[in-house]
Amino acid sequence: MSAARNTVEWTSGEAERSTNRSLPVASLEPVEGPDFHQVDVSALVFESVKLLEATRRIRGNKVKLEIPGEAVLARTGQRRTRQVLLLLLAHAADCAGEGEVRLTLAPPDDFGDEPPRFQVVTPEARLSERELRSVFLSPMLVGATHRRLARARELVESVGGTLTAERGAEAGLTVTVELPAPGLACW
Repeated sequence: MSAARNTVEWTSGEAERSTNRSLPVASLEPVEGPDFHQVDVSALVFESVKLLEATRRIRGNKVKLEIPGEAVLARTGQRRTRQVLLLLLAHAADCAGEGEVRLTLAPPDDFGDEPPRFQVVTPEARLSERELRSVFLSPMLVGATHRRLARARELVESVGGTLTAERGAEAGLTVTVELPAPGLACW
C-alpha cells in the first residue's frame, strides 16, 4: 500500500505547508456524551501543533510532520487523543533542546493487521534507562517533564491503544502510539 505522504515543517512563528489541505479550526464541543467515534487523527495533529505554537510551547523547535494525504481514521476519543498529542509534543519540545521533533502518522492497513499509529521522535532527548523505566512503573519518581509521558500512556490506554517508548543508544527518544482501528474494510 503506497499512500502519498505530505511533509509539513513548523518553526516557531511561521508555518510552511507543502500540502493543499486547509487547516481545521478548533471549535467548542459538548463535554457530555460518548467520546468514542471515528476521529481523523491527521486533523488532530494539525490542531495540536497550531495550539502549541500559539501558546509558545514549541519554543523555537522545528516540528516536522509526515502525514498521509488522506484522512487517518481511528476509533478513539477525540479529546483524549488530542490531549495525548499535546502531551507528547510538549514533552518532545522540552527535551529537544535546539533540535527538531518529528511526528510520523501511519494509517491502518485495509486488512486490520496494522492499526493507525504515530511516532514522536526526539533525536536530542536524553533520558537514562532508569528514568524511562520510572516513567512507566512509578511516574512520581521523575520530574514534571517526564510525567507527561506517563499521563499520555494512561490516556492512550483509556481509549484502547498502546504507548511504547524506546531510548536510543546515545541519545534520542521514540514514542510510538497505536490507536484502535476504525474497522475492517469490506471486500
